[in-house]
Amino acid sequence: MVLAIAVMGAAILGSSVWTPGTPVQAAGTTVTIPGDSYLPAALMIEVGQTVTWVNKDSDPHVTASALGAPEEFILPTASGKSSSFKFTKPGLYPYYCVDHATYNAKLRRAVARKEADAFPIAMEGLVVVKGPGFTGAPSVTVAISGGAYAPDIVVVQAGGQVTWTNGDTDAHAVVFNGAFVPKVDLAAGKSQSVTFANRGIYFFYDERYATYDSKLGLTAAKKGAPNFPIAMQGYVVVL
Repeated sequence: MVLAIAVMGAAILGSSVWTPGTPVQAAGTTVTIPGDSYLPAALMIEVGQTVTWVNKDSDPHVTASALGAPEEFILPTASGKSSSFKFTKPGLYPYYCVDHATYNAKLRRAVARKEADAFPIAMEGLVVVKGPGFTGAPSVTVAISGGAYAPDIVVVQAGGQVTWTNGDTDAHAVVFNGAFVPKVDLAAGKSQSVTFANRGIYFFYDERYATYDSKLGLTAAKKGAPNFPIAMQGYVVVL
């Protein structure tokens, strides 16, 4: 089954008309640290732009790029201060606070420390840097296995298709936040595809294993989830 998703205009799905929504990334190049979190959680910028992290928390934070990012950065930011980084290479830059999260290399995700304010939500974020050579694929497959999406961040062209394939013995869901996209329910062994017509960043998660936090724009893993405290969530980036 293929669902056609339009974000800047209505899309017809069978006999239903879906109201347009908006991608989840914010405009601008500033990320606020109000506590043990990053707001907004996702940004899309152009190559050569600089992102500034402003620490409005009473605690210091150290923002670091995740393993495999096109460029590495480590930005200590004292309370009331700010730190900046100029992105000179296009690509995906997941990041996290090393003071309030660790990094799981197998799942390629930040893991919240128990003492973090928002536990089990990890203090993590994403910067998408557009630029030459970073164009996205016409189609991508996301495998669901072990209670995780792999990969959990995918990049497609406008009009590109993402297919979720459930390799688990349990049913799973793909829920899109803020885009008025219908939920994808996947029984064990089943697949479903979604076509993304418009550019932006789309956040998704499995409501069976995670709970969405509208303030932080991320999800909290439910107790008993296979990879707790890592939440079952991801992004579709449409270039």
